[in-house]
Amino acid sequence: MAALGIAAAIGLAGCSSPNLKNEEFYTLDTRYLLLCRGTSNRCQELSLVASAISLVDPIEEAYGRKVQGPNYPLSLARILLNPADGSYQGQPLDGNTRYYTLPINDKTNIAWDTLDEMHAWIYEDVGD
Repeated sequence: MAALGIAAAIGLAGCSSPNLKNEEFYTLDTRYLLLCRGTSNRCQELSLVASAISLVDPIEEAYGRKVQGPNYPLSLARILLNPADGSYQGQPLDGNTRYYTLPINDKTNIAWDTLDEMHAWIYEDVGD
C-alpha cells in the first residue's frame, strides 16, 4: 500500500530529473521506512535491520558508519540519505520531504542486497 503512494507522489511531484527511469534510482520513503526501486512496488523494509542487526556489517562497511539503536531503521535511513563520505545526498521529491531519491551505485546496491538477505534470513524457510 505504501509503495503505491510512492508512485503517486513521484507522479505528482515529478523527479529531480525528468529522464530518470526506475532502474536508475532508489526511492526512500521516510514515513514508512521503505527503500524501493524507482517508483515501483519492489521495496525493502528498513525495519528488517532491527531483527537482523547481526547481518548489517556490509552496509556499515560501505557507508563508514554504524547503524545504531535504539531505532535501527531510522538510523539506517539517515545513513542512506547522507553517506559519511559525501558521495551523494538524497534528493527530496515532495514538499514535505517524505520521499527521497537515492542514486543506484555501489553503496545503495549493497544496502539493497543486504536488506534482501535480511528478508530471506528472517522469512524464508530453511527446508525449501
